[in-house]
Amino acid sequence: MSADIKTEVGEVIHEVAELETEAAPPFVALPPLDIPEIRVSRLFILLGSFYTTLILTRVFVLQGPSLLSLLKQLAKPGAPVPASGSILFDFFLYMSLACQFIPLPTLPPIAFAARAFSPLLVSFLAAIATCIANLNDYAILGWMFRHHRVRKVRDASGYRRLLSWFDRYAFLTLAAGAFLPIPIDVIRMLAISRAYPFWKYIAANFVGRFPRYLIIAYLGKELPFRYVLLLILISAGPALLKLISDMIKRKRKPL
Repeated sequence: MSADIKTEVGEVIHEVAELETEAAPPFVALPPLDIPEIRVSRLFILLGSFYTTLILTRVFVLQGPSLLSLLKQLAKPGAPVPASGSILFDFFLYMSLACQFIPLPTLPPIAFAARAFSPLLVSFLAAIATCIANLNDYAILGWMFRHHRVRKVRDASGYRRLLSWFDRYAFLTLAAGAFLPIPIDVIRMLAISRAYPFWKYIAANFVGRFPRYLIIAYLGKELPFRYVLLLILISAGPALLKLISDMIKRKRKPL
């Protein structure tokens, strides 16, 4: 008797499963994206040659005070502010390294360099250097998107929705994100995952960063030193809060 009951229960379960299968809508696979592979090998060689040339030039050719010496002089009230080309060179090198994978703060050196040099010159050099720094992100993320597991993000429905909007306003989105004081990492990652042409990528970042840096440079030059420090602390607030939040989340995560 028990065997018959088990058989009947099994048949009912099987029939219910068939009904659920018939009632459920078929899964609609997203169409594949036609995205060209990002050729990053030449970009890595170009960046490696660039940084090697700059570092060797600073060590063996260019003599003079460093960017750190400028900060020390600015900290002394009434001390003369050095305006050496070597400081400007260090500033350019520093800004060209400040990317997503080397998260160096960029506001303090811009504000301080503008107290020794023309704000227009400082902003122009900083914007060019940031474009070079962003090429590091382009090369590294472009290489990562070759991996099939990372590439799967392109199949997510949320990614497709963002992409449909990004494709219409790509340049404007990148430029606005580079200008506004908001985290731009997601926008930049979206552009790289889409294999957005890197010359347009550079141009959009320059269009956004130059006016932003110009505002910071003029504030750094005109405001008293203590207010510049206060401005830097305020601007660093969101980053510090995010760092503290990440540390708390790591501690709460079960081992």
